This record gives sequence, structure tokens and C-alpha cells, in this order.
Amino acid sequence: MDRALAELPYLPSPETVVRKALDIAELKDDETLVDLGCGDGRVLVIAARYYGAFAVGVELNPLLVKLAQRECRLAGVESRTEIVAADLFTFDVSPFDVIYVYPSPSITRRLEFKLQVECKQGCRVILHDHPLPSVEPLTVVSIPSGRMHVHELYFYVAGKSWKVRRERVLKVRRE
Repeated sequence: MDRALAELPYLPSPETVVRKALDIAELKDDETLVDLGCGDGRVLVIAARYYGAFAVGVELNPLLVKLAQRECRLAGVESRTEIVAADLFTFDVSPFDVIYVYPSPSITRRLEFKLQVECKQGCRVILHDHPLPSVEPLTVVSIPSGRMHVHELYFYVAGKSWKVRRERVLKVRRE
């Protein structure tokens, strides 16, 4: 488990980045969102409070699970959120409408495979800073942070994004 925690560090997304991500995904109040590696629960709080969605956080670190639960309770969104203590690679994402992830670069290849296998058609996927290695995003948005770092959001739609990649591969193979 220590190796997994090292591979999945706690990297909180600024609120401006989260709001932009959920705007890009067009999150609606009758939808469900999952944040894979939810950390302190800030994405869940924003999704539930400002977008009215039901938000699930998946977190491996037991201390962050408790922190996320506390933050959701303090924000008054406990009834619209759920925190699951689990490894994101063993958690089934198939029921969700929107997936948010701030992945470590070391996991993006495995994450890409998981998303392509499990996401239902039309599921919107947002990755913060580290894109899927073999899939072209439909949209990329840059958000300056005021520091030297510029946040990047990569937007994909299951079925559409995966299909674009397959069509390009088939085209290259035919040529």
C-alpha cells in the first residue's frame, strides 16, 4: 500500500481549476460525478454545492478519507457526497456521468486503459495536468495560476474520444 500511496500523491486542485473543469464537463444536478483520488474532497464539495450533482470520492489514503468526509460534512453536502476508501484501479467507474482525475504521470497509461474499458458511452472525463497518453482530448484548456505553473485541463468523452483514436490508428494502418 505504501508504494501505491507514493505513486498517487496528494495534489489538490485549486478551486478555479475545479470549477472550470466542471463547467467544461457541463455537470448537471441530476448526474453523478466521481473524483478518482479525491484527496481533501474539494471537488466533491464544489460538485455538490454549486452544481447540485451527487459526487463520489475514491481515496486510498485513510487520513485523506477522513479529511474528505470532514470537509463534506462542514460544507453541508454530506447527503450529496460519498467517500469510498479504495484504490482507483479497483473501483468501477461504469455508472458515472463525469469523471475527474488529477493523476500522477506514472499512472496515466493504466488509467487510460481503465477508462476505455469501463466508461459508459457519453461519460465525460476531465484530467488535470496529465493527459491520457494515446487519446487525443476533445478540448484542452490552460488556466494560469499566478505562479509559474499553468494548469491544463484535458476533456474526453467516452466513445467519441476513444473512437477518434481508433479511427486514426486504422487510417495509419491502411496507408
